[in-house]
Amino acid sequence: MRVLQLICQTTAGLFKQAWLSLHSVALVLKRRRQQLALNVIEAERLDRIRNPSKYLGK
Repeated sequence: MRVLQLICQTTAGLFKQAWLSLHSVALVLKRRRQQLALNVIEAERLDRIRNPSKYLGK
């Protein structure tokens, strides 16, 4: 009976680790997308500051 309990605990632990790994990868990808969007916005802001003549009509 003890062996079966250990097998079940080990299996549950492996599933938990797999879930946490997938979850952390998803969070990293989400943060990367957010940072890329912020970089684009910041680049446009800096371009507007450096070259205001390009944006006079907007």
